[in-house]
Amino acid sequence: MKREEEKTVKELFSSYSDDILNYSMSLLKDYDDAKDALQEVFIKYINTKDSFRGECSYKTWLLTITRNYCFKKLNGKANKPIPLDENFLRTYEPKYEDKISLNDAMSRLSHEEYELIYLREYACHSYQEMAEILGISIDNVKVKLFRVRQQLRKYLK
Repeated sequence: MKREEEKTVKELFSSYSDDILNYSMSLLKDYDDAKDALQEVFIKYINTKDSFRGECSYKTWLLTITRNYCFKKLNGKANKPIPLDENFLRTYEPKYEDKISLNDAMSRLSHEEYELIYLREYACHSYQEMAEILGISIDNVKVKLFRVRQQLRKYLK
């Protein structure tokens, strides 16, 4: 078996494409955009693979590229005006005494908050991997994750 640093693009794609697609989908919330992200991540990898220093795993590096691409795409969408029906002033805001589902609570999180829950609870990344993907310290990951979980508990009460 080849060592990770000797893997070909085909091997990396075979190993990590599902992780990249799922991560992209969790951030972009659109399957076509997530498929585009998968392609863009590997194009970026092919163009910059010589700059990989081996300080993290290939998986972590590819997920970092994925994150950067997705947030760049999300920031671009945020700047575009969204047409709204004039009669539809705001989305449903449940009263605190109303029970809401976990999906409803998750949908109320920001992209960054949702990302933390996704990486830890759905993708099962370690705090170390999360820190590398997000570019922050392990302690910062733990603090932010704690705060997001508190927010979810508040929504679910």
